Amino acid sequence: MNRPAAGYLLAAITLAILALTVASFFAPVERMRFGIGLVPDGANARVVSVAPWSEASRLGVRPGDVVDLGALSLADRYRLQIDSSPVGTPLTLLLMRAGAARTITIHAVAMPRSVLRFNDFIASTLTASTISLLIIALVVWRRPSLATAALVLYAAGAPQSFLVIVLFSGLPDFFFGAIGVLCSVVIASLPLWALAPFIVRFPEPPQSPQERTTARVADTMLLIAAIAFTIEAIYEPLLYRTWSAFDTSSTYMAFVVVVVFTAIAYRRTAGEQRRRVAWVLAGFIVTAAAYTVFDLADGSLFLGGQGSRFIVDAALVLQVALPLALGYAILRHRVLDIGFAINRTMVYGVMTALVVVVVSLIDWLTTRLLSEQRVALAVEALMTIGFGVTLNWLHGRTERLIDRIVFHARHLAEKRIEYRIGALEFASSIDLVDLAVAFEAPRILDLHSAAVFRRSAENEPFVRAAATGWSDLDAPEVSADSLLVSTLRSLERPIVLDDVAIEDDRFPRGDARPALAIPIVSQHELIGFALFGNRRDGALPDPEEVTLLARLCRAAGSSYVMVEARRWREHAAALESSLVRA
Repeated sequence: MNRPAAGYLLAAITLAILALTVASFFAPVERMRFGIGLVPDGANARVVSVAPWSEASRLGVRPGDVVDLGALSLADRYRLQIDSSPVGTPLTLLLMRAGAARTITIHAVAMPRSVLRFNDFIASTLTASTISLLIIALVVWRRPSLATAALVLYAAGAPQSFLVIVLFSGLPDFFFGAIGVLCSVVIASLPLWALAPFIVRFPEPPQSPQERTTARVADTMLLIAAIAFTIEAIYEPLLYRTWSAFDTSSTYMAFVVVVVFTAIAYRRTAGEQRRRVAWVLAGFIVTAAAYTVFDLADGSLFLGGQGSRFIVDAALVLQVALPLALGYAILRHRVLDIGFAINRTMVYGVMTALVVVVVSLIDWLTTRLLSEQRVALAVEALMTIGFGVTLNWLHGRTERLIDRIVFHARHLAEKRIEYRIGALEFASSIDLVDLAVAFEAPRILDLHSAAVFRRSAENEPFVRAAATGWSDLDAPEVSADSLLVSTLRSLERPIVLDDVAIEDDRFPRGDARPALAIPIVSQHELIGFALFGNRRDGALPDPEEVTLLARLCRAAGSSYVMVEARRWREHAAALESSLVRA
């Protein structure tokens, strides 16, 4: 999967779902009706209500008339079932009454007093959908994969399927029929089932044969569900019967499936990883339960009234649990490395934006709260000048406050690494240099592992000199002709091993797996390299940390040369002294 293209595509789909959610509530199509209510009657449908403002009423359609469904296309059956289309959309019906048949054509018309009221249901739907979809869009943009594609399929359940289908009811029959089936399957039926493929691949793809088997089972279940729901979406309007029992059973089954796979995912984690993913796993359960309750409550399985409305709204809001938990876990524990880090530039950018917002707010308030324009201009000028005078005073103090609170750990780590870089100029032995790179650096930056490889002669392999988190059996040496060494020679800069697809079966696995390689160079000659693992919170070292490690390795290269030169000078001096004495 091409990462940039796939990420943009998945993010675009997610944002399109958000746009459809908003449009489905505010587009006027849903309030343009044919005004005729039907119930199944054998192989046909019987009229049970006719709106007095409809064209059907003017053409003499009455309750008790029978509509021949066999004369309708799948698209027209969808239009009849949803009873909505753009104004002027024709619908030709074959009516039977007392053995006599006649054909009429009715058109959709705007309902009287078709003013949309912004109620609590719409507010809670839009709030929950916006939060969920924006978080998911960020995740899939940065980490496109089969797992996040399944997350997009789950996000497709944000809008109401009926309201989205209505938006496309003015299309030609073939396209509207296809979109009706697609929306019924993707929006109404599959979202909860799509959580299963995501769970089994969270927070990383399956590694063991058992995990891969579990993933195949989850994918197979989603495929079977998709086939079953496609059949339902086609035959439900054709037969003009609701499959409510099937829908209810599938909802319960999907909830059970999510709970089971979540339990499996929890069981396969342990220790620190379990602590990092626990919030997201809990979000799976809460979201699945809320989705199930919402689906059943909104399907009129509960009694009507305020109690039922409260249950629907509460269940709708609780569906945000998974995206919020996922967002928290990404920012706090970096369970998915989406390449997003809070840094000084971003924080100060936010500060600048806040300044602009404050000044704009002052302008808005003064021009509206003060009717006299001269007074408004004077107040605005005084407040803006006062704000500008205090801005420089606030800037330095705010910067120090941010460093102390937000970036305290980073600031402290930078200082400690800087001390090590300075100390390397006075290293008395190569072992002290190895200690700074392979032991001190991972301890200060809270990395899972680190290793230093160097060689003593031109044609010798690179031998592991020191390591943290590596066992004695892990890669004692790396060939001078290996892809890793050749890449470091050519680039002479830090590389992320996953980005260049470099792996070595002898490297450690799991948390200690190397993620970053940094060359140790002297005058464009590769004399060694360092391998660093991910942070203990699961994230790849961010760019500022990579820069620190690169500077440390650059200082280590200089120290290796100086220590070696000092050793040779001492050796030469000792040799010269012995010759003089002889």
